Amino acid sequence: MSIERTTIQARARSDGLRLLRTINDTQAHGEEGVRANPARAAHEAGLDVGSERYEDAMAYLIEQAALLGDAHTVFGDDVGDQHPQGFAFYYFTKRALTLLEGR
Repeated sequence: MSIERTTIQARARSDGLRLLRTINDTQAHGEEGVRANPARAAHEAGLDVGSERYEDAMAYLIEQAALLGDAHTVFGDDVGDQHPQGFAFYYFTKRALTLLEGR
């Protein structure tokens, strides 16, 4: 694995955890299963919705199963730039709480 790839992965993890903390602080309040809007939390977490860093952070959180897309809020292809993962809302999972505890 290249140093650049390792750096991008570390940044995605760091940004993802910062976004997850913000979602928890402002929306989930430590409750598993709460619907969350990551785009709403992004600015406070220092990320711009649609930016590469935001997308990498979201990809990390989805890959880690910290956020689960709400199938009832799926978007079509016409808004892919704003919501490239395809969902407006996500569920805050038990795994999210575990990540925030550092496990």
